[in-house]
Amino acid sequence: MKKNYFSAILVPFCLLICGSASYAQKQKARLAFQKGSLMVSVSEGSTIANYKTNGTATSSASTTTGTYRSTGAPMPIDDSHPTSPSCHHHCTDGTRDPFIIEYGITNKISLGITSGNDIFVVKPSAFYGFTLPEDQSVKVKTTELTFDGSYHFFVNRRLDLSAFAGLGHFSVNFNGKTASDATAYNYTANGSIARGGLRVRYYFLYHLGVFGQISTYSGKCSPKNVKGNTVATDYTTKISGNAIEAGLCYRFIR
Repeated sequence: MKKNYFSAILVPFCLLICGSASYAQKQKARLAFQKGSLMVSVSEGSTIANYKTNGTATSSASTTTGTYRSTGAPMPIDDSHPTSPSCHHHCTDGTRDPFIIEYGITNKISLGITSGNDIFVVKPSAFYGFTLPEDQSVKVKTTELTFDGSYHFFVNRRLDLSAFAGLGHFSVNFNGKTASDATAYNYTANGSIARGGLRVRYYFLYHLGVFGQISTYSGKCSPKNVKGNTVATDYTTKISGNAIEAGLCYRFIR
């Protein structure tokens, strides 16, 4: 009777120990990135960009005299473009707010999607050929959606370093009113963007970690065939620069 009693306790106990050891070994073998990993990252950061526009010095802004007006004269000329009075560029700072999803298709390669926004503050009199009262600035919002490929060149249990490149859609928009009864102004341009850089993830918990990224990018867009524009209808916008960002990441490992 006692023998059966001890066997009934000993057998499940041994199975539990073996199962725990196997699970611990499996967990130990898992790396920060591997085939089947699904990772989500949210971050914020800043960018230093060369903000450039190209168009004519007059636009549809001139049809709404009293709310905002055309400059009526050539735009400021950059010394590096002496033959292009309608081309203006300037180095400016912006803020970034991206969202990234990646999935490991091999132990070294992942595919993903990045969605993000940048915000710049510029003077339309300098870049878009129309002037607001008191030469006010406008807040320009860019939107991007890229499809990315990443190569994870260094991975251990907690650290994941990768290089990535992406291509996708890019748009620029600003709008507003100078007064509640004033005519609204709107500019939207669509185009494409290319971005590449390095990403780092460090997991301080099994699923949760910190995320960082440095990147370089170039995006160009045009307002051609975009409905609803009331100003700068012939101005293309090109933004190229570098960005740095940091945030949190979460991984699902099968």
